[in-house]
Amino acid sequence: MPLKCCGNRLVSFPPYACATPSHARAVVPPRKQPRRDVKGRLGALLLTGALLAVSDHALAIGFVQVNSAVPQTPQTSVSLAYTVAQTAGNLNVVIVGWGSSTATVGTVTDSSGNAYQLAVGPTVYSDQSGTTEQSIYYAANIAGAAGGANTVKVTFTTAAAWPDIRILEYSGIATTSPLDVTAGAAGSSTSASSGPATTTVAGDLIVGADDTWTTTTGSGSGFVTRVITNPDGDIAEDEIATTVGSYAATAPTSPSGPWVMQMAAFKAASGAQCKSTRPYHRNKR
Repeated sequence: MPLKCCGNRLVSFPPYACATPSHARAVVPPRKQPRRDVKGRLGALLLTGALLAVSDHALAIGFVQVNSAVPQTPQTSVSLAYTVAQTAGNLNVVIVGWGSSTATVGTVTDSSGNAYQLAVGPTVYSDQSGTTEQSIYYAANIAGAAGGANTVKVTFTTAAAWPDIRILEYSGIATTSPLDVTAGAAGSSTSASSGPATTTVAGDLIVGADDTWTTTTGSGSGFVTRVITNPDGDIAEDEIATTVGSYAATAPTSPSGPWVMQMAAFKAASGAQCKSTRPYHRNKR
């Protein structure tokens, strides 16, 4: 799994789809297979000697961290911190779920002074048994902060039952106007789906999230689970949309029950395009 530098630590994230046979060249392996840094970027070398591929999407867009808070009593505000050092210019995503028809989100702020905008929501499920709502917020081009120094605070207009807050950080996202497309839907079944949205550029980061009355049992096809909250059972997941097209965030739930599901697609930073891969050898610099 590829690695990305994050402060003084390396963070793993999925090898998104640039590094595929269609984008890589077969090479004849040298006798000795050296390990070499590529000017601050980490290449991926298949040590079988059969293939070398450097994925610029994987290097450009990286998952950095996630945290969650799920108070089990009604709250007028919920606070939680980014526990790992934050890098200036990255993207923060805040997912807010709750279960009160009378409550709405008042503010989303953090102690670093980043400006949060609503990406999608609130998406609402309601029947005679109750109500579930969810919204996704984001802050682009964030300020840097030490680990634990930046605390996100979500306030509600009145005490909200079952608040479920998930916060994520990503690198490699456009620092201005990063939001591409969104979708949101509600239903009752064993499979939550945001419904489709068509991206306008290749290489979007798609963040999906649900709020369910039952339990999310895993991520949808093509997505990576970042967290399933405990004990609420709500997911935050992501994938890279390698081509322009129609995408939906999905996730299985069990047993069958009500859910709200949303997705928000964010554009990659300028220049984050797949490039031709090329082999390197010890005698090439």
